[in-house]
Amino acid sequence: GGGFVMIPLMTSRLGISQHAAHGTSLFAVAATGIAGSLAYSQNNSIDTVGAIAITSGAILSARLGANFTSKLSERTLKRSLGVFMICIAPLVPAKTFIAQWKEDSQGGNNAKTQGTVQGGGDVDVDADVDDDEAEQFNIQKVLTCSTIGLASGFLAGLFGVGGGAVVVPALTVLTDMDHYTALGTSLCAMTLPAIVGTVTHSQRGNVNMRIAPMLAMGSFIGAYIGGKAGVGIEEEKLRWGFSGLMA
Repeated sequence: GGGFVMIPLMTSRLGISQHAAHGTSLFAVAATGIAGSLAYSQNNSIDTVGAIAITSGAILSARLGANFTSKLSERTLKRSLGVFMICIAPLVPAKTFIAQWKEDSQGGNNAKTQGTVQGGGDVDVDADVDDDEAEQFNIQKVLTCSTIGLASGFLAGLFGVGGGAVVVPALTVLTDMDHYTALGTSLCAMTLPAIVGTVTHSQRGNVNMRIAPMLAMGSFIGAYIGGKAGVGIEEEKLRWGFSGLMA
């Protein structure tokens, strides 16, 4: 959502307090989500079911995260944000290695299954992939995305970010989404939770309305342009670029 870029700039260049920077950033993140969703949807890079599940979970927890912000000192909040960014950075590129490890570990099981089928005569393997399995997969996907949403919503409200730093790595590692779809789905899912978090921060006086509208306008334009450009960049480069930004 851009919060990891906006917050340090607001505190260092504009002299805004850490708490106000988090709330003001979340105001702009909502605009980022709308514009980014528009850009990625034009390339069919949004998983609608996943986005709805993430949004449902995130809306429930975003307000909790925003309220918890006021319980932390400015110094603790700043340090927590830095530690969080460093911890998240290696997760996206790690998907390649995790996927390879899963493929290697499942290779032996697949070979045994094929041997059993061949030994037993003619068997239609495609018959095993039926509607029940598809339904079970969808349920598992919804539960996974809802859990991701709960975590990302709390962190979005707490740190004033869109939650993409959690959602994108989680989707790429825990689901079969490619990085493009994970980015588009994350942007789509962040909008409503960001609005909920912004309202909560505003009630506590942590949104600077002098700069928030301009910040949102710039974020909207930048997110749309970035979304259009992102689908034209190789997935591996996007992963490393995402991690470099977090670090």
